[in-house]
Amino acid sequence: MNIRTLHYVVLLLIILATSCQKQTDYLEEALQFAGTNRPELEKVLAHYSVHPADSLKYRAAVFLIENMPYHYSYSDTQLLNQYYDRVDSAIQSCRNDETQDVKIVLKDLFAESPFSRLKTVSDVKIITSQYLIDNIDASFYLWLNGEWAVHIGFDDFCEYLLPYKIAEYQILDEWKTYLKPEFSGDLNTLHYCDLYRNLAWKACETVNQKLKDQLNPQIVPNGENMISIGRLSTLIRMPMGVCEDYCIIASSVMRSKGIPAGTDFTPQWPFRSMGHSWNILLDNMGKNVIFEGGGPVPGSPHKKEHKMAKVFRRTYAINREWETLMQTEKHLPATFQKNRFFKDVTDEYMETQDVEISIPKEWKNRHRYAYLALFDNKNWVPVHYGKVSGDRVKFDKMGKMSMYLPVFYDEQGVRPFAEPFYIDYGGQVRRFEADTAHRQTVDVRRKYFIGSHCYGVGVRLPGGKFQAANRPDFSDAVTLYTIPGFTVQSGEVFLDTLQTPYRYWRYYSADERHNNLAELYFYGEGSEQPVYGKITGTNDSYNHQKGNEKEAVFDGNPLSYYDALTPSHSWVGMDFGGPVKIRKISYTPRSDGNDVTPGDIHELLYWDNHRWNSTGKRQATDIKLVYENLPSGTIYWIRNLSRGRDERIFSYENEKQIFW
Repeated sequence: MNIRTLHYVVLLLIILATSCQKQTDYLEEALQFAGTNRPELEKVLAHYSVHPADSLKYRAAVFLIENMPYHYSYSDTQLLNQYYDRVDSAIQSCRNDETQDVKIVLKDLFAESPFSRLKTVSDVKIITSQYLIDNIDASFYLWLNGEWAVHIGFDDFCEYLLPYKIAEYQILDEWKTYLKPEFSGDLNTLHYCDLYRNLAWKACETVNQKLKDQLNPQIVPNGENMISIGRLSTLIRMPMGVCEDYCIIASSVMRSKGIPAGTDFTPQWPFRSMGHSWNILLDNMGKNVIFEGGGPVPGSPHKKEHKMAKVFRRTYAINREWETLMQTEKHLPATFQKNRFFKDVTDEYMETQDVEISIPKEWKNRHRYAYLALFDNKNWVPVHYGKVSGDRVKFDKMGKMSMYLPVFYDEQGVRPFAEPFYIDYGGQVRRFEADTAHRQTVDVRRKYFIGSHCYGVGVRLPGGKFQAANRPDFSDAVTLYTIPGFTVQSGEVFLDTLQTPYRYWRYYSADERHNNLAELYFYGEGSEQPVYGKITGTNDSYNHQKGNEKEAVFDGNPLSYYDALTPSHSWVGMDFGGPVKIRKISYTPRSDGNDVTPGDIHELLYWDNHRWNSTGKRQATDIKLVYENLPSGTIYWIRNLSRGRDERIFSYENEKQIFW
């Protein structure tokens, strides 16, 4: 008896010993929910009930059917296939004619999509017995006769290989058959190397490299102009998509070859808007290894600089606690309306901690469940739930150093009931509550955290000089201030002790820096507003790019910047027509546009009494806003009402903004 046969026999004996053919309550509920399609499902169960050797397949059929009621498809498959055929033709046409912009072509086609006219239906009401039997047989063959899943048990098989679909509203076609030869690379030769034989990691790497070579994924920010493509043969030919699309592609391609792969996701980043999805491989050591579909090799760091609060794994099996949540709560947050098939795996990614929150008397006995929410730049988004017990609620496996808000959810939406808090690295819970007895001054310079895109250009400013002169060639220049080191934030140069007036004022870039200043402001004596003269400086821009000339430094737009033609000896400034005294110079480096910008209308809010409280609207006259007499010990939110959409909450500690 070979090892593969022994593996199957052991599994079969376990199933027989536990009487797995006993019909479960969940199974009977699913069969009843199937209505007129019940006979099709019973054919499947009967098919695998004849021979004892099919007992494991019977259990697999039970698993699929009892979790099927909440999986949905579109009812008119013929209409959908016709539409996907048009998408295929459009993509091919653009490949044949490079003058066509595939994004524009697909955008127009998406506008004609039939999805708004289609009804949705539970899979349990439409799936055929033959389709389900074919899928079960094919999946078992990949598991027991394939090379890359010999290390997984039955429970993992049910989630990583068995499911007949990867995503909701996916066309129920023979995707495991037609995807199997796609993107294989050298997969069929790996068994010639003893080290690679049966090694799921190497198989995944081999296929993923082929995905990288052939897909060339073009990620569309925020899903712009995208609709869901539910036919895998079409999706793998799409020239663009969102992260979830590439997770679906990678998972389906891997599973078609018997490689156990899936998807993990975080529903909401704790420091920015949106969430994210990525792939995982169940490797031979029993560990789930991160990989990106069409990206680096499995196990490569993936967004390691991105802090996470909660991580879930997409499953085929419904989350039964979610089912209870749905049955007991009249209203559900969008996070849990959309995600029914998930498993909490946060502790696989980070050290976590359980948290208990007291429930005020006025909220007692009004809800069975409460939630913890994260801020998504505009709103509080629930990301985890906890069952209420008496006057307390417990939330398990919470990530540290993320700002949470305890909330209930009803017809009015999110309803905060306790103070925001975070868990520090030592496991201590720090709560934020407005202290009106101890007030403070808050100096606001940015509305969003400094990210890698800002950091990458911070090297451009060190050594830059602010100079004044009375000759246009600056032969008599006086250096007033030199930027001493690396910086990514706006800055100020105070010149109150300067007695001599000068006509020409400028910023002179350090060598090899291409200037890269975004905004420059001069403030005269007694003036709270910037003063302006005639723009002067070196002409043209790097690669002659329009909009990056010296004029960009005075256009009031923090996203435009001066990128000089030559790397050294560039400068930009003002000719005031005659000698003037300047008391202060403010500047903004090339950045992300989230610094406080003179002329823009801002609004600062602080958290108190379970809500945001406004301090009023104010027009900025400088690169900072100073708010006095604010409650301490709480969190704040600065909004730019004139431009931009990136905003974050922050605490104020040691005279600095700490963004969350």
